[in-house]
Amino acid sequence: MRFDGVEVKVSLDGEHTVKAVEALNLPDVDPWKIFFLEDVTSGLSAGTPLQDRQLILRARQKTKGKDDVTVKFRPGRRSQLTDAWLGTTTTSHGNLKSEFKVEADWAGDRRTLALSLTADRPKDLVAGVAAGERSVRALFTDDQKRLLDQCAGFPLNLDVLTVLPPIAARRWPTFAVNEPHRPPLDVRAERWTVGDLDFLELSISVALEVAEEAQQALLSFVAHRGLKVGEGPSKTTQVLQLLVAKAAHLPSP
Repeated sequence: MRFDGVEVKVSLDGEHTVKAVEALNLPDVDPWKIFFLEDVTSGLSAGTPLQDRQLILRARQKTKGKDDVTVKFRPGRRSQLTDAWLGTTTTSHGNLKSEFKVEADWAGDRRTLALSLTADRPKDLVAGVAAGERSVRALFTDDQKRLLDQCAGFPLNLDVLTVLPPIAARRWPTFAVNEPHRPPLDVRAERWTVGDLDFLELSISVALEVAEEAQQALLSFVAHRGLKVGEGPSKTTQVLQLLVAKAAHLPSP
């Protein structure tokens, strides 16, 4: 049965983020803009109805390389995918590529399945949609719309969704970690900043059969540098709650 591996994550927040950036000697890099989309109605409570139904929609405006858009079900189920989707890995349209993944997402004791289709998008499209110059529907490829129609499990009118205010995201190339008596790791660092929230996520992508050992190696690497892993809700949950409140003109949660 289709399974593409495990992404293991640890997230640091607040003052620990600043400390971690210094401890890891992460250089200054130009930030991307990340935009999430949600179903927001002004004057109502700051809910996240799409995320509550396990759907995350995200667009990234990058400083280098192609912008991209992701449709993700998390937690997802392989049973919600058709046989055609279970057999899909990549698609393309001209020089624009898409990648479909069925992988586990591990963050501490939280272990879920994530189903995602990430598609390259034309230059200036994400910026144009964020500025209100293009329709929200234009963000998504035909394959992504088909995935939503076939696998979301509920109808979705893309045109009425709100593009939330951007997150500043700094992403670094992977770096090697070699802890004594631990397996070697290739670690990705990504920092999200918005409002009073400041997260640094460290992640690795590994096969299921070595995921337990790799997770312990990543936690050991963090602990040996005197860093403390965040214990609250996921960074995506906290960020969405803040941004929805802002978009609906409500006090932050």
